[in-house]
Amino acid sequence: MKKSRLNRFIYQVSPEEWEEGKQFMLSELHPYRWNSPIRKILWKAIADFEAGKFSYDGATFVKERSSSLFEVAAFLHDWRNAMGYVSYQVDREMLDVMITLDYNLNLIKWRWFLTRFTFLNIIRHRIMFTYVSKKPSDLYKLVDY
Repeated sequence: MKKSRLNRFIYQVSPEEWEEGKQFMLSELHPYRWNSPIRKILWKAIADFEAGKFSYDGATFVKERSSSLFEVAAFLHDWRNAMGYVSYQVDREMLDVMITLDYNLNLIKWRWFLTRFTFLNIIRHRIMFTYVSKKPSDLYKLVDY
């Protein structure tokens, strides 16, 4: 699959590329039950992407998990941010998704380091008047033991 670093809306992605990307993301969730919380959240994000509500460019500043531009953790994180949910809680959701889906530990560490600069993204969203101060009601979180 050709990787493009530009934000692209659904209409800028070929049907074949989108189908391949969507299937890859769903394959990441293959070991988990059909009604798993991550799967439910992913379907919401897919619906919003297919409705043209946000653009996607893959993982920002880091490589993707695989050769596919589309991956669950980056896709959900971009979706949340595009909807105005920019916060350390959303970053934590991405971390929990990566841990749950068994992402490479070095990739997790690097992405987690980059989220320490979320305050810059918050400032950007506030300037653009797109910041949503409340957190989403359906954030994925690892179970606390």
